[in-house]
Amino acid sequence: MSAQAWRTLSLPARDDEVDHLEAALEALGALAVTVEAMDDRPVFDLLDGSEPPLWANCSVEALFPAEQETESVIAALAAEGFSALGARQRLVADQDWQAAFRAHFPPLCFGRLWVVPSWHEPPAEAEHILHLDPGMAFGTGTHPTTALCLSWLADFAYTPTTRVLDYGCGSGILAIAAAKLGAPAVSAVDIDPAACAVSRENALRNHCPEIVIGLPSQLPPEGSETGRFDVIVANLLLQPILALRDEFAARLVPGGHLALSGLMLDQVPKVLAAYGDLFEMDTPRSHAEWALLTGRLRR
Repeated sequence: MSAQAWRTLSLPARDDEVDHLEAALEALGALAVTVEAMDDRPVFDLLDGSEPPLWANCSVEALFPAEQETESVIAALAAEGFSALGARQRLVADQDWQAAFRAHFPPLCFGRLWVVPSWHEPPAEAEHILHLDPGMAFGTGTHPTTALCLSWLADFAYTPTTRVLDYGCGSGILAIAAAKLGAPAVSAVDIDPAACAVSRENALRNHCPEIVIGLPSQLPPEGSETGRFDVIVANLLLQPILALRDEFAARLVPGGHLALSGLMLDQVPKVLAAYGDLFEMDTPRSHAEWALLTGRLRR
């Protein structure tokens, strides 16, 4: 690999823009996104244990391969309403990046489950271990939406017949987590063939070759025994979640469990209104500005 193997793009952002900007950069192919202060105002942990606030003025830095044309990224961000004023890019040497990059990804604990990058040894107390390195496909456990889904899966009571579907699998992390935690039958789908390939690679690396991975069109018919599931987890975005309501209902057994994430807190009422007639919805869970909605298909 060349001495200048990576490209970074830094953009200024207000604290209330950071979550949206981070998600947009990841959707545009960022390998990692970090947030730093642009001023000297300190931020302290809160005594009640809740999420501390971000700095009022932040610098959001995204990491891309060196060949990435950042002009196209800036144009795409501008189309979504983000300002490109003050944007900066630079080339980064491989070894400089590796140390800094790895420092942002320690082992993460989600109840019974640990997500551990390859450069770390699993903690001695780890009960279920999922090995995953950050990469091109979304989902390493660091983003609040993925963390909310992993914690929910870790709390779920699996039975010898539980069938799980990860809809929009990205890196495959949720499907692999369900298999590691005890789900005997797991399927995963994504509209991006590259994400399916990454999910297969990660499943094999985690000794879960039994996970069935493919495009949504490759799922068995909704009315078939193998086309219905006890659990569907979907870490997507608002519009796909609204559009997929009827399919989720058709693919769950009566009383089947649904977990929806990828939603901002202010989007929760719209989803609850859309899903309330078909699903008995629980109280939303939240992390930072993101929400997880869970419920059961009405019988």
